[in-house]
Amino acid sequence: MNIVYFDLETKYLADEVGGWDFIDAMGLAVAVTYSTQRGGFAHYTEQEVSALIEELSSADLVVGFNILRFDYTVLRPYTKR
Repeated sequence: MNIVYFDLETKYLADEVGGWDFIDAMGLAVAVTYSTQRGGFAHYTEQEVSALIEELSSADLVVGFNILRFDYTVLRPYTKR
């Protein structure tokens, strides 16, 4: 089983994009994952977001803090799903 622990930081703060209703406009600055399958960390910038999304999509389980409401919302504009 591949468990991926995940966190990201945004390019903009909530007040810079018009408030918390615009999380999807904050943009990805950097993300860090730890994969139990890989046994190590990886980091991703906005230019590498497709590799991040692939890692998260292929994980058996993704663990993070507030990922459904925040992190995945930040990533949504980078996906076609």
